[in-house]
Amino acid sequence: MSNYRFAGRTSKELFLIKGINVFAEKWVHAGGCATVTNPQNKKTYVFSKYISGGVEFVAGKDSNGYWLFFVET
Repeated sequence: MSNYRFAGRTSKELFLIKGINVFAEKWVHAGGCATVTNPQNKKTYVFSKYISGGVEFVAGKDSNGYWLFFVET
């Protein structure tokens, strides 16, 4: 089982992980999901795993429409 750390959130189509704007690349579903917790409000989500521009991450939208991003620790 992998652990994920919160990488950030955005309402725009710009988010950098390891210097790559993941919104500028095609997202490929990496298979599976991960349970993650937003540290800002302690809500738990089950989001899909993706690869974009060679970067692996977990992402999804919260109830406010923000994209939340998590990376493996």
